[in-house]
Amino acid sequence: MTRTRVLTLILLLGLIGIAACKKTPDKIGNDLQPTNSLITVAFSGNQDIVSATYDIPKVATTKLNYALLGNMNDPVFGITNCGFYTQISLSTESQTWGDNAVADSVTLCLTYNGYYGDTTEYMNVRMYEITEAMNEADTTTYYSNSTLETDPTILADMEFSPRPHTAPDTVLDRGVLRIPVNPSLGTKFIENEEYMTSNAKFKEFFKGLYLECEVSNAEGAVCYYNLTHSYSYLRVYYHNDSDTLSYDFRISSSDVRFNHYEHDFSDSEINFFDTVSNAKLYVQGASGTRALLKFPKLIEWADSMKTNVVINEAKLTLTGAVTDTAIYAPPASFVVVGARMSDTTAVILPDQLISADYYGGNYNAQTGTVWFRITDYIQKLVMNGDYYGTDGVFIYVYNGSTYPYRWAFYGPEGEIPVKLEIVYSLVNS
Repeated sequence: MTRTRVLTLILLLGLIGIAACKKTPDKIGNDLQPTNSLITVAFSGNQDIVSATYDIPKVATTKLNYALLGNMNDPVFGITNCGFYTQISLSTESQTWGDNAVADSVTLCLTYNGYYGDTTEYMNVRMYEITEAMNEADTTTYYSNSTLETDPTILADMEFSPRPHTAPDTVLDRGVLRIPVNPSLGTKFIENEEYMTSNAKFKEFFKGLYLECEVSNAEGAVCYYNLTHSYSYLRVYYHNDSDTLSYDFRISSSDVRFNHYEHDFSDSEINFFDTVSNAKLYVQGASGTRALLKFPKLIEWADSMKTNVVINEAKLTLTGAVTDTAIYAPPASFVVVGARMSDTTAVILPDQLISADYYGGNYNAQTGTVWFRITDYIQKLVMNGDYYGTDGVFIYVYNGSTYPYRWAFYGPEGEIPVKLEIVYSLVNS
């Protein structure tokens, strides 16, 4: 994906024409009046800003770059549990096992690409066979709350401590999780050789694999795995009358796969939908949480000017309210979008389409802050009283469909309250 912050590719394509027509200003309207005539107003505190934390019902997770697997018992955000569904493919055009073939063992290898949380804790992974056919990814979108039917037989059950930075031998340049699988799966493949003649026929016979982690009280972690890496495969070790051999099933870029996320916030410190107690607000990836900010006095303030208001700059600043960043690193960047509260959906702000440098959203580790420049959006609000039915803004973790990163920042009642600072000019017409 590009660094342009969007929630979905579909929305971006719909607005790309607008972006192409815009200049990249530093401060809109600065040429209208001398610098010494600019005025600043700040909206801050619970008298000016209404806020709340909302959950995220679902996000699209079809064919993400990484499969997420793990269980994290976060003292601030509660339990996050991640698993994934995936098809597998033949690694050759067809496979024959030879006379009197017998499966000796089966191993699933998953290539680490990173982690989030505490990897010193042990986790328990289980694997099942999918029994419900998966639709092609170009015709069906699977979401973080999507599920498929599976056979209840457990094909793998292993306790492990993640080692994403430790290669298991000198041959590999990265860590690999090796999961021993019940040899009965290899026997099933060998006994049904007639389905090994093509991938289309094989996938009719074998729908795929589902992996999940057991929910536990351990603080734990969520690991990211690259399923299409050359070190990721399902390997069947077998022998026949002639030799001892192995065969790899692969996960190709064309295989359908999607992540499944579950959250339990019952033991978290989050009070959802609470617009009164706003000391902290919470944002989390992996379909976790988002923060809502509303500015009820904004239109009233603009109307009180009794003349045209030109917004030279509108900057929204958030200050972090968490200290446990060693284990739970803050996200690298965030996205702010218009909040349409009638259906809690999101609307891309015009400022997103100007440039990433202008728009902001990056976490500053030195100051523990994040800022957004939303000048064009605020200008449209004060001019029209509305912007596509939005009633405030949502704050999300950028690329939150893939990563479980989380962050808490001070709300209107916090130690360093969230602030919307506006630099404006008055223009008589």
